[in-house]
Amino acid sequence: MFRKTRNRIMLLNMAMVSAVVIIAFAVVFVTVYTQERSSNREKLLNYIIPHITVAGGPFRRETIHAEPLPDGLSVYGFAQRIVPGAGLSFSLLVDSDGNLVEVNSMVDLPETLYKQAAFEAMKTSRRDATVMLGGRTWQYAASPITVEFRESSNIAFVVSGAYSDIRFLDVTDSHRMLWSLGLTLAGLVIVILVAFFFISRFFANRAIQPMEEAFEKQSRFVADASHELKTPLSIITANCGVLYAGKDETMESQIKWVDSITRAADRMAGLVGGLLSLARMEDSEHMLSIADFDLSAAVHEAVSDIQQAAEEKGLVIQRRIEPDIKLNSDREQIQKVLAILLDNAVKYTESGGEVAVLLKPDRHNIVCAVRNGGIAIPREELPYLFDRFYRGDPSRTSENSGYGLGLAIAKSAADRLGAKLTVSSEEGQYTEFRLLFA
Repeated sequence: MFRKTRNRIMLLNMAMVSAVVIIAFAVVFVTVYTQERSSNREKLLNYIIPHITVAGGPFRRETIHAEPLPDGLSVYGFAQRIVPGAGLSFSLLVDSDGNLVEVNSMVDLPETLYKQAAFEAMKTSRRDATVMLGGRTWQYAASPITVEFRESSNIAFVVSGAYSDIRFLDVTDSHRMLWSLGLTLAGLVIVILVAFFFISRFFANRAIQPMEEAFEKQSRFVADASHELKTPLSIITANCGVLYAGKDETMESQIKWVDSITRAADRMAGLVGGLLSLARMEDSEHMLSIADFDLSAAVHEAVSDIQQAAEEKGLVIQRRIEPDIKLNSDREQIQKVLAILLDNAVKYTESGGEVAVLLKPDRHNIVCAVRNGGIAIPREELPYLFDRFYRGDPSRTSENSGYGLGLAIAKSAADRLGAKLTVSSEEGQYTEFRLLFA
């Protein structure tokens, strides 16, 4: 169940991040691609034009003849050059039948390549397509123009016609840059998604872990509560059966069975009461009565309440409580925590032993500690000591064992009060519960 939840979280995260990364990189690539194409097109359409006026508009007169014109004729107005610094380029003048008329080139290419360029450019209607020539990529733009011819010996116009001016710009490096950019962005997408997969998996596991722990605790809680209720219910059921079987006997002879039922009912009542107390501690809407009070006096009072039980067991309670320590908190809840810790210390200290209670300021904090001797708590059990129903005695038959709810209630109360409750234990020496007030 939790694995499916984790996978769903990862899938959702991966889908969102993949969409964002791919869209972002696609926008970057399209933007660069569009700018590069626009820049190349601007170079193709930007001329240095002298002020020579003929019928077709202002043109330049620098021509290289690819094919000779009729005797005594030359071309005026052929736009041969692209902006200086634009890169390798050449221009072609093509007539309406697709024949190459004039060539002006910055590069040395065979005439067959110029004719191929003119053929490729004339067969497509796109104005800024590309063509491969001589192992390089050329972007071109074609514009219709009108060229007028005249004899070289006089100024009389003898013929005019419609032609196409086709300009070619070497964009090989530009396309390589775009290809390299595309590969780089694609590689980055893969790297980012792979890295995010492991990051997402790590945080998904972290997110699922509290759910798994809560589910495990809930399952253990149900099992433990069932176990705790099973014993008194079994006692009540068995004793009721005995009473029914001996219904003709006197009340005096049956009183022991009634006493057993009463003790079992009391145990169930104590268990239910503990569960209700724990629920109230964990209820965020449960109001606390916060006020200033004398913490030293409250600790003395809690010790006095347990004093008789300690003396009956032959225990000595050592008090090291500094006077007049004030605290702003809920006195009733703090005394409840202290009562649980002191009861726990008395319960698990062997007869003739000692319980020490400490209260003192420590820098910016106040420390209250309850230490007892007796059997130490194994180190591996310490992290689970505040769990509900947790007890070191797995058989749950120890005479001293309660319900396993006291420390859980104390921890919940301390957390709500903003205090920190910890435990430490050294085998053969002591077990100490420390309550730290900030």
